[in-house]
Amino acid sequence: MIAANAAIFETIDEYCRRRGDVLATANHPRWINTTSQERGALKHASLTSDVSLSASIKLARFDLYNRIYFLTSGLDTLDVPTELQVEDINAGLVTAFLSELQPTPIASSAKVRDVIDFASKTMTQSYNGHDASAIVELYPRIQIFSAQALALDESLKVFFLLCLDDRRRTEQWIDANLAQNLRTIALLNPAALPYRILYRPLLEIDPASLFLALYRCLEAVYAYTHTQDLAAQLGLAIPWTELAQTLEEVLAWHPREEPSLEALLRHSIPDDLDAVLDALNEAPDPNARKEALVARRVYSLRNALVHYRPFHQGVSFERIDWNRLCEAMALLVFHTYGSIN
Repeated sequence: MIAANAAIFETIDEYCRRRGDVLATANHPRWINTTSQERGALKHASLTSDVSLSASIKLARFDLYNRIYFLTSGLDTLDVPTELQVEDINAGLVTAFLSELQPTPIASSAKVRDVIDFASKTMTQSYNGHDASAIVELYPRIQIFSAQALALDESLKVFFLLCLDDRRRTEQWIDANLAQNLRTIALLNPAALPYRILYRPLLEIDPASLFLALYRCLEAVYAYTHTQDLAAQLGLAIPWTELAQTLEEVLAWHPREEPSLEALLRHSIPDDLDAVLDALNEAPDPNARKEALVARRVYSLRNALVHYRPFHQGVSFERIDWNRLCEAMALLVFHTYGSIN
């Protein structure tokens, strides 16, 4: 407990020092005041999963006895996932979170001085610690949620939903229909979907970032069709992911992107493919298979976004309805993963 509190106040001291404002209580013994119950939380809470998306945006899961707590900083989550309930500030859990994740304060150094410099163990005989609610005000908004029982691999899904429901970000460009389709993804097996690549794009203002993240979700299973066919030919009874990893490690083999995407889209449904073409303002080609046309257009857009060659500079991103495209891509991910798993 002493080390956790020392780490928090050292971070605050350094934050002010970098701004040319040295606190009078710098290096003094200081701590966050806790009740006996809150001290129990600080002693026994176990950090089991965490995500750091920026200096201020952090998410963490703490397991404490028979209850699970999720703490966030820098988010303004209003539509709380059904698995969770909102909790009041707990000074013990806040101390654990601030010491482990170390989000950067956002208050001015003058505000920090007002909150911190009024007392310390060295200068005040009756010092009982700093009030947690005052300390929390120095940081981006800190929220606490809890759940009764949740498997560890469900944590990534919960982090995803907490980021998705951050009001300040979703109001920038993600509309209600897209948000609902993204929530649908959370019905997938959390161990199968690479949730970690989806967090940051939810918080960005560039919709192309979310499109690329959803594309990467499909890319993660490009080897599925090829390895399934190979395993069947060789009579191998091993998971396709294991076979794909072995092929890449031993033979340096990896699936070619556009043909692999086309093969993967055979696990989608026609409505999803139509939705992609519609968002791209692309008329269906009666002479081409729909999977091939969608694969070609999606892969071309991916290349235009990640490369900067003259060939790609003619692509007009303004003509794309990004909400509808990401909505369709989310359904492609959902139905493809659902079919595979």
